Amino acid sequence: MSRVPLRRQLFILAVAGILPLAILAVVGLFVLWDQQRSETLRRGLDITRALGIAVDSELQTSFSALRLMAASRSLENRDIDAFEATARRVVATQPNWRGLILATPKGVVLVNTQHGANEPLPPIYEPESFATTVRTGRATVGTLAKGSQSYAFALRVAVPPGENPNYVLSAVVAPDAIAEIVRRQQVADDWVISVFDSNGARVARSREQDGNVGSFASESLRVLMARSGKEGMGVTQSLEGDTIYTAYTQLPSSGWTVAIGIPVGEANRGAARTIAAVALAVALSILFGLGMALVLARRINESMARLREAADMLGRGAEPAVPETEIREVHDVGAAISAAAQQRMAIEVEIEDVLRREREARGEAEAANRAKDAFLAMLGHELRNPLAALSNASSLLNHAPLEPRVADRAREVIQRQVGHLARLTDDLLEAARALLGKIELRRAPIDFALVARQALHAFGATGRLRNHRVIEELGEAWVEGDPVRLDQIVTNLIGNAVKYTPPSGTITVRTRRDGSDCVLTVSDDGVGMAPDLVARAFDLFVQGDRELHRSQGGLGIGLTLVRRLAELHGGSAEVRSEGENRGSEFTVRIPAMLRAIAPTAAPPRAASRPLSILVIEDNDDARETLQTLLELMGHRVDGARDGISGVQIALASRPDVAFVDLGLPGMDGYEVARRLRAEGAQSPYLIALTGYGAREDRDRALGAGFDAHVTKPVAVEQLDALLGTAGRQRVPA
Repeated sequence: MSRVPLRRQLFILAVAGILPLAILAVVGLFVLWDQQRSETLRRGLDITRALGIAVDSELQTSFSALRLMAASRSLENRDIDAFEATARRVVATQPNWRGLILATPKGVVLVNTQHGANEPLPPIYEPESFATTVRTGRATVGTLAKGSQSYAFALRVAVPPGENPNYVLSAVVAPDAIAEIVRRQQVADDWVISVFDSNGARVARSREQDGNVGSFASESLRVLMARSGKEGMGVTQSLEGDTIYTAYTQLPSSGWTVAIGIPVGEANRGAARTIAAVALAVALSILFGLGMALVLARRINESMARLREAADMLGRGAEPAVPETEIREVHDVGAAISAAAQQRMAIEVEIEDVLRREREARGEAEAANRAKDAFLAMLGHELRNPLAALSNASSLLNHAPLEPRVADRAREVIQRQVGHLARLTDDLLEAARALLGKIELRRAPIDFALVARQALHAFGATGRLRNHRVIEELGEAWVEGDPVRLDQIVTNLIGNAVKYTPPSGTITVRTRRDGSDCVLTVSDDGVGMAPDLVARAFDLFVQGDRELHRSQGGLGIGLTLVRRLAELHGGSAEVRSEGENRGSEFTVRIPAMLRAIAPTAAPPRAASRPLSILVIEDNDDARETLQTLLELMGHRVDGARDGISGVQIALASRPDVAFVDLGLPGMDGYEVARRLRAEGAQSPYLIALTGYGAREDRDRALGAGFDAHVTKPVAVEQLDALLGTAGRQRVPA
């Protein structure tokens, strides 16, 4: 056997050991480079999906506001003037809405808030989405179009939804709404994000937004999207001429596309440094091995063994340990492997974070969609039941001959169901005002125990507590609050306990002073709540499981109103339950007064006398039924179907009281009031009738000269109280 020098053996060993390792390292680094590029593209694709969800959420939020406008009473009554006034107020609250447009299915524009009341209205722009909405009856996201000054896109809904709508309601939205979502994305400055409409026009861009709105994607991006379909990634050219890695995804609901561009240099930078470091290390290792082969053979072998272990750990996804060695090249390779491992872990953490946020966003969107569907189902049920009862009762009254007992029963049903519909409407309006912060409290010293006692008495008088055992522990608890709002809190909590407590169950109502707070507690031994329902009990439209017949009714807004009213009083509301079928306990805390104040008795109301009354109402059914009701109450009543004839009759007959509908044709109710008030002392006691019950509506009516403002329908007791007040305040001519 021939012998060779150790240096030659070491040289051969060095070459045999380092060269394959170098080749393996190069191949591995190219694989790593390709993996990093793929990971970067996948991360970009995940970001486009999350951004797509955010864009879709923004569009759906605008659609929700638009559908609320489409469901307004003024559109249902075809009162275009009232709707236009509401539309202008709503547009003022939407920073990214340029305006609202109401048009007939044939394209005749009735309202355009971008123009003044007396200005000629331009035709429908971007008619393709308009025609789609008319044809399908579904909500449509339009494409970007340039108006007289700037770009915008339209969101359109049919009114009512479905085929053959009466109107099409459109919101003209500025691209800034989408650009703001793009700006909120926390990506590197040299990345570029674009959002395109269904025609491929650019709606928003993270760079030079103003100069690129309305432009189209680069040719290379259009080719990529045409080749890959609804989602894909690849290499394209940016508008600035840079080569970038691009990932895009198309939104299924609108056909819009979100694309993100990542600089090639950023994706390749880490791999290039690693390849250079490995190449340098390999070269130095060979030179160092030739010079120190004999002395460092064992040390090199041991170091290389540890380096192989580090590479193996990197391949398994673990954090590699940098070899502790005096050989710099081996140490540098180990450090590069460690840096690559840390970068890989950082990318994986970032991807997981993006996926987590995407899952959370999807979960929130799905929960909101489920809540919306549940609310619409509840609302449909709650409206159909009283409407069915009203239809049956009216059919009974039209049936002759009819026994007096049956006729009385039918009238009771009509009165009760009309009251139920009015309460549903009031509940919805109250919840909306509470959530928007538009409720104004009229505070006065009041004993919380007195409020609870009166609420229990009202429930008992209607028979709603006859199947339950009620325990009252009402200790003195003085607060400075709004009596009406406190009564709403107590009534909603007792009503909730009645709904979810089976017959023969026990309901306990307590009030007490607890330190600086007054505490109301309503507990029951009913169906109770699971832990997940306890966490959501005060959320809007949330209700516990109920029987299919839903005999107790409700829209799931009572507890939301309770918490909001408690917070407006500076307090809080919370719920506790031991679990299903173990009852529930609701607790409301409101800051207590420093000292109690004895309540003063209300003065007795004087009886009303027969009055001469004028009813000005354009709805024939509403006018005639109110006239008949007032005549049955012993008053002399005339009627008018519009403002002009109403003023003429009032000036001729000089009535004591005039009920005036605010939405009259020709001359509205406000002008009627101003004209009658111009007559000075001869004008009647004026009562405004309207379907709008907000504080600003009441203030406007009183400012126009009305003495009172009431919302439809008006209960008999409220009529009697109003006429009693009018009889005391009326100064005869």
